[in-house]
Amino acid sequence: MPISKKPQSLLRNSFNFPTFSSLPDEPRIEIDLKYYDSGPFGFKPSQHWCFVGEIVDSIGLVRGLLRVKDKDGQVVTIGLYTDDRGQALAPQIKIGHTVAVLYSEQHRFLDMTVGIRVGDISNIKIIPCSLEQLLKASDDVATLRKGQPRRCGSCGKEENASDNTHLRLCSRCRHTAYCGEDCQKKAWVAGHKADCKALVGVRWFTERNWRMFHDWFSF
Repeated sequence: MPISKKPQSLLRNSFNFPTFSSLPDEPRIEIDLKYYDSGPFGFKPSQHWCFVGEIVDSIGLVRGLLRVKDKDGQVVTIGLYTDDRGQALAPQIKIGHTVAVLYSEQHRFLDMTVGIRVGDISNIKIIPCSLEQLLKASDDVATLRKGQPRRCGSCGKEENASDNTHLRLCSRCRHTAYCGEDCQKKAWVAGHKADCKALVGVRWFTERNWRMFHDWFSF
């Protein structure tokens, strides 16, 4: 009997969500045709992509510098070259949170180190959960989309229309479902409080078509 293949989780997709070593180079002296297509008005992205990594340190007095660990475990620097030098993001920057950077490229800084330069505030977002939690949430969403029936996030009871068993979704993440208020309260204390933040973060990504480029995404 063939082994059923698990659906690929969106954030596990190595093209649209590459690790640092797979990002295109900047400046684009040689266009990376893996990420760009030529057109009548020059080059434009062929698909969308986004770098995700977990914050392991935050440094820099004049300009915000983040040290983040990607999906491969490589630690790289993200330099915040926004108009306010990253000040708007400061309250959200916490070790253990995940940072996402749209259309990121490998950039060579003045000290000759290579990292990611962020100049547009709309290209960066900080998600209040670990990278591991975010990836797990992405896996959970992919599994449900494959067609598995919903189960209560607390007691495990399966939704079944034939016996009038209807579950209600968490109003925040719109993913985890419950039999009722008692199960929802128990699950919140048992761990959904943390999982919910990750699922909310994943929802932004799953609501978009990463394979077709029509215009730039922004957070």
